[in-house]
Amino acid sequence: MRRKWIALGIAVLWFGCAERHAPPPPELPVLMKAPEFAGLTAEEQPFHSHQLQGKVVVVSFFFTSCTGPCPVMNSRLSVLQAQFANEPDVRFVSITVDPERDTPERLRAYAQRYGAKPERWIFLRMSPDSVEWLATKGFRVPGSATQPDLHSTRYILLDRQGNIRGYFSALDEQQVQQLEQALRQLLHESNRATQ
Repeated sequence: MRRKWIALGIAVLWFGCAERHAPPPPELPVLMKAPEFAGLTAEEQPFHSHQLQGKVVVVSFFFTSCTGPCPVMNSRLSVLQAQFANEPDVRFVSITVDPERDTPERLRAYAQRYGAKPERWIFLRMSPDSVEWLATKGFRVPGSATQPDLHSTRYILLDRQGNIRGYFSALDEQQVQQLEQALRQLLHESNRATQ
């Protein structure tokens, strides 16, 4: 009798600890087409958003002298970059809202501080007018080159076709986890579409 109870206990533990497959997250809606943009990378190379075609992308706005949310935002992007190191189709694009002060040298030093791999995580600068238009009109988030402190703290998720699929608060750990799940979902969605 005792063996039956032990066997039953082991079975309950085994089934209780077995990996459970959660239902897939709901489909991410296509919110709108992402705007086209262009600028210079930290390596002083011309860059155009069409280079992101076929990639799943996280876009963010920041500036190097920011002592508020930017270090948190970029630390979390650094973690995401490491988590997706084996996914060649994931890119991160961080656009400075202070292009006057954020020289290529400053951007390179900043990128290095966060372990950014230039082929995967692009630090971009463009004219002040272009930054403001891109943030406020293009991506519809706060952003001003004349008042860099007012930049958005949201990550913007783009699919392989250049559609905006979500906005995620960089300062909310739960939303950063949701971003990670959404990245995986878009990679899987994209893989299904190409098979």
